[in-house]
Amino acid sequence: MELLEFLASSLQNGFSIAKSFKMLPILWPKRAGLFKRIDRELAGGKSFAECMGELGYSKTTVTQLNIALTQGNLQESLAQLTQLRRMQRRQLKKLEGELAYPVVLVVMMIILLVFMQNFVSVQFAESGDHTGDLLIFALVAFFVLLLTSLLLVLGYLQKQDYQSFKKLSQLPFVGPAISSYGQYLISYDLGMLLASGFSLQKMCLFASQQTPGSLQQELGRRVARQLESGKSLQEIILQEPFLNQNLLILLKTGSDRKELSQQCLLIAKMLFDRLTQQVERMIVNIQPFCFILIGLAIIGMYLKLLLPIYGSMQGL
Repeated sequence: MELLEFLASSLQNGFSIAKSFKMLPILWPKRAGLFKRIDRELAGGKSFAECMGELGYSKTTVTQLNIALTQGNLQESLAQLTQLRRMQRRQLKKLEGELAYPVVLVVMMIILLVFMQNFVSVQFAESGDHTGDLLIFALVAFFVLLLTSLLLVLGYLQKQDYQSFKKLSQLPFVGPAISSYGQYLISYDLGMLLASGFSLQKMCLFASQQTPGSLQQELGRRVARQLESGKSLQEIILQEPFLNQNLLILLKTGSDRKELSQQCLLIAKMLFDRLTQQVERMIVNIQPFCFILIGLAIIGMYLKLLLPIYGSMQGL
């Protein structure tokens, strides 16, 4: 985020992209070698968006920067991306705070479970009741499945291409937020292109020429193909998960491109606010979910400890 914020600030103060990149090795000496190589590539004619891709930014972010650069809105786009990443960092801090207490409880439970397995259970090895063991085994399997799913989701989020977005948007917990995020990016880009006087056909053509696999490129290609097959724009908007339904209302207003551009940017702002609220709700719901799992694990540990004792007492 610091890099995007620095570039946006540099452009605002009258520096060019080339001059801004020359300052990066001084500001971030640990990555000086990488920044110097990127600076040479920029001087050699490589595009700014491609260089940002080499710095680890996703295809979708690279495409958004390329669109902004083409339309002369790079400073605004960098500021918008900085705002988005600032929100992400703020929510991650909240998530860390919400998970701190459950993580401590889980660590304590693991230590207690190891103690029970090595010392307590040995005393009741002859007991035939394994209800607690089965419950704990089921919870461990569930935790492994949950962790695997989380790693897959993080992998898809790192890619941020069309297929990854589409898969994530179909998931029950994170799906609505991913859909809002994709719709926000597309609505913002539509607003920029409409402000530059692009028609629908030109927007599809321009988008389809962007970074292969990015959200904008794949969506532009799909919309163009569906229009050629005879589908109406209304049908396409209803079917595509990353085209906001409010765009249908804009089509019916009959506004000119400048007004449509402003309205698309307003929709983008609304979607950003919605995205923020959805992420906050997700984070708030994570801690109760963790406590439910911890409660089930505690029940399993009690069963593992008490049922063998109860069985031994019955044998007296």
